[in-house]
Amino acid sequence: MRRIENKGVLFMKSVLGLLLILCLCVTGCSSDEDEYREPVSFVSASPLGGEMRANMTITVTFDNPPRDVTVNAGTVKVVGKKAIISGPFTPGPLAITITWSDGSQTLNYTI
Repeated sequence: MRRIENKGVLFMKSVLGLLLILCLCVTGCSSDEDEYREPVSFVSASPLGGEMRANMTITVTFDNPPRDVTVNAGTVKVVGKKAIISGPFTPGPLAITITWSDGSQTLNYTI
């Protein structure tokens, strides 16, 4: 009886061990994209600055696709290496701060 009980315990420990290894593999394995992303740098903005209309869009270009782009004014949509910021923006001086995972940039406009 004791020998049968030990085999059952050994079997359960083996099953639990395999489940643990499987869970570690599933949660620890990730794609290359998640593990390594090239640094992202600001390249240009269009329009460059100065005066613009309230309903214009601003296109910011990066050297690599940015991750987690946020802006303090307007809404942003990321398409490839570009972040498209749209208003409407309120009349007067406007400083848009663009932040992404590798840095930030401030663009100044007058609406």
